[in-house]
Amino acid sequence: MNNEMAKVAIVTGAAKNIGRATCESLSKLGYNILVHANTDKDGADETVKLVKENGVQSERIIGDLTKPETSQELVQEASKLGNISALVNNASQREFNKFDDMTFDDWRFVMSINLDSLFHTCKAVIPEMKKYKWGRIVNLGGLSAHISAIGRAHVITSKSAVVGFTRALAMEYAETGITINTVVPGLIDTVRGASAGSSLVHPSHSNPPIGRKGHPIEVATMITNLCGAHSDFITGQTIHVNGGSYYP
Repeated sequence: MNNEMAKVAIVTGAAKNIGRATCESLSKLGYNILVHANTDKDGADETVKLVKENGVQSERIIGDLTKPETSQELVQEASKLGNISALVNNASQREFNKFDDMTFDDWRFVMSINLDSLFHTCKAVIPEMKKYKWGRIVNLGGLSAHISAIGRAHVITSKSAVVGFTRALAMEYAETGITINTVVPGLIDTVRGASAGSSLVHPSHSNPPIGRKGHPIEVATMITNLCGAHSDFITGQTIHVNGGSYYP
């Protein structure tokens, strides 16, 4: 398959965890993969290596998604690999700040990554998808936006807005062949930075009802299903992968 015919997926925040698992899973579906990371070059390079083992092309790009020029660079680099057909907005920030101590800068920092970056990536990618009348966008939500949590007012607000943003775009582009959905991971066994706070357990359970944390590949599999050729009738949805932690 030459690059003009190949489908390309852009996956943000793909240096590890759910992002990396999604890249590997999508590559098995035949997508060439553009791996994005904010700063973790080594992690992104490892993801690229793993993806290439599945017989597809892959490159990585490092950049700040709060800047619109980064999204334009994503499109430019992805276009070298083929037709931009999928965008997975996985990059996010999960700070822990109680509201009494939260500054407006804290608030805007989380909003800019969790919400503003989606505006930039979608604005850049959707025109490319419209050219081919086909595309898949999956935005990653957050369980705390549905069950709440202490010290996460900015995170919860931003992730709640992701659901609204997804629904709005899904309706607006319903007749273009582009589907847009939100996938909400529950408590997943991932490596997180110190900024996520000392308490990573959601307030409802120490573990989901099934008795364990989820694995990144379990979230990635749902994302990949939504990016498949037979998912045309699924759009505007909020789909939870949480082991029974929350029932919408």
